[in-house]
Amino acid sequence: TNKKLQDTVGYIIHSIMLVPYYSWQRSHAVHHMYCNDVDLGETHVPELEEEGSLVGRKWLMDTFGRKAGIRMWGGLQGFLHLLIGWPAYLLIGATGGKGRGMTNHFLPNPLTKPKYPKKELFPGNWKKKVLKSDIGVAAVVCALVGWGLRNGLSQVMALYGGPLIVVNAWLVIYTWLQHTDTDVPHFSQSEHSFVKGALHTIDRPYDKMDPFGFVDFLHHKIGSTHVAHHFDSSIPHYKALAATNAIIKNFPEMYLYDPTPIRLALWRVCKGCTAITKRGDRWIWNNEGVEDLL
Repeated sequence: TNKKLQDTVGYIIHSIMLVPYYSWQRSHAVHHMYCNDVDLGETHVPELEEEGSLVGRKWLMDTFGRKAGIRMWGGLQGFLHLLIGWPAYLLIGATGGKGRGMTNHFLPNPLTKPKYPKKELFPGNWKKKVLKSDIGVAAVVCALVGWGLRNGLSQVMALYGGPLIVVNAWLVIYTWLQHTDTDVPHFSQSEHSFVKGALHTIDRPYDKMDPFGFVDFLHHKIGSTHVAHHFDSSIPHYKALAATNAIIKNFPEMYLYDPTPIRLALWRVCKGCTAITKRGDRWIWNNEGVEDLL
């Protein structure tokens, strides 16, 4: 592989989508290392039950009825995750673990004091790479401003802003469902391992979203072979299916595959993946009393 070519193409494409390339390169690697780690996980780390979300869900159910209340909660979670989630992650580290403090992908240092200072998101030379990423995004922002001044905001939103919102929402759907479901646990730092994180990743039937598997093909099967990607992210997409089949053959009882159609799985996650509680050596989603509504 040609690393310089990869970085050049990645830098350009990510900058066009207002994503700081090197910053996300680093945070995504950290996500792989600490997948499903409550303390140091980098994305889609659940709230603890004492943080208040369960109270909000319960209030809606008590006020508007169990069924209507939990549907309202699911709608709210879907809105927050799909429309606000991605920029919130880049700007304040939303859904990231508390161990690194509040982070910003455009700034080399954490916004708040981290619990684990030696585990900061952008250590050493990565700080310079964060600033390098900012240059690309800033250049695109300047181009967008110039475009808007020349042709109007409505054209920019129609041809760029609207499609970007859709792309960001779709990215969140993919990543959220790859690592979240009502029966998938998380682990404290002392109980976590790389292999546990990989084995608690979920493959889903993106190949069934259309009659020809076109959606899955366009995404290089990243949603239907994501477990293999977490075992070894250097596996090229054209070998991912073979790697997945090898995992199924060797670890049939540990491999996670959920055949639920994507839209139904997303709705279940919106309603049921609210906050976690400690049970033994793991953290599980607290859905006591609402199981029948998920």
